[in-house]
Amino acid sequence: MHTNITREEVQRVAKLAKLRFSDDEIDSFTEQFNRIVAYVEKLNEVDCEGVEPMARVGKDITPPRADEPEKMLEPAEALKNAPKKTEGFFSVPKVIGDGVE
Repeated sequence: MHTNITREEVQRVAKLAKLRFSDDEIDSFTEQFNRIVAYVEKLNEVDCEGVEPMARVGKDITPPRADEPEKMLEPAEALKNAPKKTEGFFSVPKVIGDGVE
């Protein structure tokens, strides 16, 4: 028996993500999420006794590149493709504080 994702949970996540879906889409997503969860829960059936945990697949570690400062963009250049700007800054819609829990 796998964890069951309900229609209401899909609707709540969509609301939190500020996404709008039709009833048919919500039903479809609910079904798809339940299939995904059932598939992932099959991993519980794998016998991992004596298997050491892995942090990465390969043994070779790629070192991080040097963090070298480069010339900054001029504000006008940085803002040239912004859909909305206010007083020389990017302007974005408010996404916090609409009462959604």
